[in-house]
Amino acid sequence: MAGQLVVWHGVDPDRIDAAAVLFGDGRMSARGTSLTADYALSYELETVASWVTDRIRVRVEARRWWRSLDLRRDGDGRWTATVAGERDDHLGPAGVLDPAGLAGALDCDLAFCPLTNTMPVLRHDLVAAGPGTSADFTMAWISVPDLAVHVSPQTYVTRGPAPDGGAYADFRSGTFQASLRLDRDGLVIDYPGLGVRIDGVHTEAS
Repeated sequence: MAGQLVVWHGVDPDRIDAAAVLFGDGRMSARGTSLTADYALSYELETVASWVTDRIRVRVEARRWWRSLDLRRDGDGRWTATVAGERDDHLGPAGVLDPAGLAGALDCDLAFCPLTNTMPVLRHDLVAAGPGTSADFTMAWISVPDLAVHVSPQTYVTRGPAPDGGAYADFRSGTFQASLRLDRDGLVIDYPGLGVRIDGVHTEAS
């Protein structure tokens, strides 16, 4: 399997995001972190074949509270969640809020996390697709820091090639829109309003 370490400077909130990613045989696994002034977040992500989410575990820690989410998708497409926490009552409910609405969803999407755009991009080969290719998805979107799981319809529309073998794609979810730059592996280089890759940190290993 090929491994990569990728680091982004995130905005709104200001943060540093990092992910150690392994790709191989249509699958991806990753361990990531996100550090803000108010909390630290860590996650572990595993997919099955065709980059379909199998499991993501997320933990958010602040000075006086913590909360964790263990979100799984089974072979029949059912999403289930286990939630734990301490002194976290101010955050509101966590876990899957609308199980029926997630029927057909193949991907998780962690808020503020550039990495979780990668799975649908790879499954539909959007880096290599010609301009104007459109793909619609239903995502299990995890809000942060409460770790509630929401139904999120999303659309990607390709715009054409980018330097170094990557591509540009427009992303839409509800009223939100952004034009993404992706590298040749489907990883985000620039996501306006979310984060940008830190030059010189992207590394590869086998």
